Amino acid sequence: MPRKARQQSSLCTYHVILRGVNQQIIFEDRYDYLQFINILKYYKEICHFKLYAYCLMDNHVHLLIQHTSVNLDIIMKKIEVKFVRWYNQKYERTGYLFQDRYKSEPINDMIYFKTVFRYIHQNPLLAGLETAPGTYPWSSYHDYAVSNTSFIDIDTTLTLFSDHVECIQYLHTISEQRCLEYYPSSRLFDQDALKIIQTITSCNSPSDFQHLELFQRNAYLKQLSKFGISVRQLSRLTGISRTVISSAIKQVDR
Repeated sequence: MPRKARQQSSLCTYHVILRGVNQQIIFEDRYDYLQFINILKYYKEICHFKLYAYCLMDNHVHLLIQHTSVNLDIIMKKIEVKFVRWYNQKYERTGYLFQDRYKSEPINDMIYFKTVFRYIHQNPLLAGLETAPGTYPWSSYHDYAVSNTSFIDIDTTLTLFSDHVECIQYLHTISEQRCLEYYPSSRLFDQDALKIIQTITSCNSPSDFQHLELFQRNAYLKQLSKFGISVRQLSRLTGISRTVISSAIKQVDR
């Protein structure tokens, strides 16, 4: 089936989501976050795009981005390829890291621009990673908080508010509006499920789990499922596909 053509933005501005394959974790430590940010900075200089907001979650990325001379597809491909090469070398793995196609929605007016701007910065709040906007470290919130224009193009966004204070107040106004796609929280927060996985298996990353011997891996999957970790969440936190996890649990049951 041919891919559906992307909707085009009259402002060349998009909300982009880049998600790990099988929703697996793509940032395992702070250096992974920093590397992705450095790659964003690198290609921002080369491809001359504008970046109005970002948030790096453990298994996906949000960007509010405007392309200029270089097409968005090319920009995203460059970012993905460079990060995956670095990541695979670091964790001694091969294959895909991201889903085969990033998600995007067009921004065609500044009212929705503001909505997406807030949604991206409140993503950690929705995921239970912070109790108030601004405490999560891996987003552009801090660039707006200190008026730092060295990386994020904050000036365009700030023109939508009477002043800097109103902008920050807007980010702290809790909104129920969801953008592009929204996955409800699992029964366990990811950080709690990760602690269980690390305690049971002594694996500190999806890469560690994927290198387990097959029988041991399947036995762990069965054991972890008894702690209330869903198949979807196990897939996201271990990088193992849901089909393989479901099959492994059934096999161990026999």
